[in-house]
Amino acid sequence: MATLKSVGDNRAKFMPGDGRGLSLTDKVALTANPAVNDVLTYLIPAGVEVTGVEIQCDDIDTNGTPTLAFSVGYAPAAIEPTLVAAPAYFAAAGQTTGRTGGRLICSFKPIWFKEDVFLTITIGATAATFAAGEIHVMVNGSSRGVM
Repeated sequence: MATLKSVGDNRAKFMPGDGRGLSLTDKVALTANPAVNDVLTYLIPAGVEVTGVEIQCDDIDTNGTPTLAFSVGYAPAAIEPTLVAAPAYFAAAGQTTGRTGGRLICSFKPIWFKEDVFLTITIGATAATFAAGEIHVMVNGSSRGVM
């Protein structure tokens, strides 16, 4: 199992004052077919109440009978986490957006993270015919703080 970090995983994230809306965007560029159980990570800083998640995929599986599938969840990023990972919180296993490209709008109850977490995309099935491309994540919510 490999972990593929997004472009901005190691960059500081700006957090506006409490109660203000925010939008986080990031991407992972795939240059090789990810393996089953590989995880793509996108940092969500502590204090964010997440109310919307969208995944924009290029056509990563160009086969006539594509097989690529994934789930979308979160995992703790803190050294001593208080959260337990939920690998399918935002979208259940079997998502197929990367098979033809397009946008997945996740359906979930809003969640407030009081510690840094990674939004995770966990590969459940590899691409039948891999084509290099990007997977972008757009996280919307508000800044609530960590108390």
